[in-house]
Amino acid sequence: MRDAATKLRTGQHEITEKLHSLQKFVQDLVNGGYVTDRSSKQFDQSYSEFNTGATKTIEGLDGMAKFLESAADAFQQADEQLAKGLGG
Repeated sequence: MRDAATKLRTGQHEITEKLHSLQKFVQDLVNGGYVTDRSSKQFDQSYSEFNTGATKTIEGLDGMAKFLESAADAFQQADEQLAKGLGG
């Protein structure tokens, strides 16, 4: 479970980095390749809102990772208590 928690956090960081990279790409696009009076600005705003929402959603992976770590701790403690009860 601890490995799974680590993988969730790693995935979270990778996705967050990709979202930041794509945000910069879109900003560069609307500042240099897709420049109009209105639609490029609207596209930039829409993508920014999407990026913010996606980033907040991905942050939920940290909570899931914490849950897995807590569950692993609880299982480990239960195992230790059972072993003590059996004289081990």
